[in-house]
Amino acid sequence: MEEKVLAIISDFVDVDMNEVNSDTKLRGDLGLNSFDFVNIAVAFEKEFGVAIPDKEIPELRTIGDIVALLEEMQKA
Repeated sequence: MEEKVLAIISDFVDVDMNEVNSDTKLRGDLGLNSFDFVNIAVAFEKEFGVAIPDKEIPELRTIGDIVALLEEMQKA
């Protein structure tokens, strides 16, 4: 799951993904803005077949947060 998440994020940021891990901060380390978050959320929804509630997006602070949310949503 984490590899797919990193692959999607790599489409939106110019960062060496070998230096990214579950603790990487989306805003601070990767420099994502609100527009990026919306685009990435849409990409995750398409890839994983889930609907991420808008209220969850601001709570996603790290790569690990995204992975945990997507895993939880796929179990439901």
